[in-house]
Amino acid sequence: LNAAGGIDGCTFELAWEDDRFEIEQMVTNVRKLIDVDQVWGFVGTAGSQAIPSTYPAIEGAGTPLWGPISPANQDIKEVYLTNPTRTEQGKICIDYFVSQGATTIAVIGQDNEMGDEATAAIDAQQAVHGYEIVAREEIEVLSDVVAPAVLAVIESNADGVLTALDNAQNGLVLDGFHEAGYNPLVCSDAGSAGAGGSNTVSLATPEAADGYLGALQVALPDTDSDFVNSWRDNWAAYDGPGKDGAPNFSLQTYAIAQAFFELWDRLDGNYTYDNFHAVAEELVNDPILIPAIPPVACGPLPGGHQCASGAGVAVYDSATEGWTQVKPFEAAAK
Repeated sequence: LNAAGGIDGCTFELAWEDDRFEIEQMVTNVRKLIDVDQVWGFVGTAGSQAIPSTYPAIEGAGTPLWGPISPANQDIKEVYLTNPTRTEQGKICIDYFVSQGATTIAVIGQDNEMGDEATAAIDAQQAVHGYEIVAREEIEVLSDVVAPAVLAVIESNADGVLTALDNAQNGLVLDGFHEAGYNPLVCSDAGSAGAGGSNTVSLATPEAADGYLGALQVALPDTDSDFVNSWRDNWAAYDGPGKDGAPNFSLQTYAIAQAFFELWDRLDGNYTYDNFHAVAEELVNDPILIPAIPPVACGPLPGGHQCASGAGVAVYDSATEGWTQVKPFEAAAK
């Protein structure tokens, strides 16, 4: 972008920090980026569990947060969610379960907001589909003690299991189900499943990971389209920090950044925060269309900063070590 002259003469500088998936470190990083680096805004921030802990600093500074990865919507002026929430993704996983004949559903979530969103999803879709909820289990954050939850779900004999866990916990759950000869449909949100990459499936045995389902917030990295091919060329040429990271999350961040640059172009040279919010909240009438993600259609608060609805579902094939999309991008059934 900078090599092409930027946008309206503006070029961009990236400031970034590694939070090491630690809440305290993310808070420290955000304060440093605001106070020392004096960033204009944040784009594509990752670390779903830690992001809400940064909101007091972001609100205090008025710094926009564009496209954070998968936190729940909390109707904060500065925060714009360009991805469907975990609750929305959970609903879409459940819709897929039902389309495959599931009549009993279980949930395993962390004992935090991420788990709460999964529970909200199964409760909401029960009213739509009328299935039976047969198990609700919790696992502590970062804990590898998953056996009690696994055994309880096996005992419930659920047809479909929605999980809201970290990648390592998902791998342990999949292995536990497989070792017991239990083979339900298992689906997780995009961050939890890492659909399109190896984040979770590499942590389970191939047999256990086969058939695992993941919600999609972004197109699969092997999609043949002009947009994804352009990202893939950039990914191949890149040789900086994070080069060995997950391509599915790289594509997601790339798409979020492209949406941000489109919004920046619409600011028409007025880069005040007031104008940013005014223009962003009008996207509901003229969405930003990025081919790899759902339309970005933000509106005013309350509710309007949840800028995307709908997600897809992909399934993992251990034989090919690849993912295939089995449900198109669409909103949850109502």
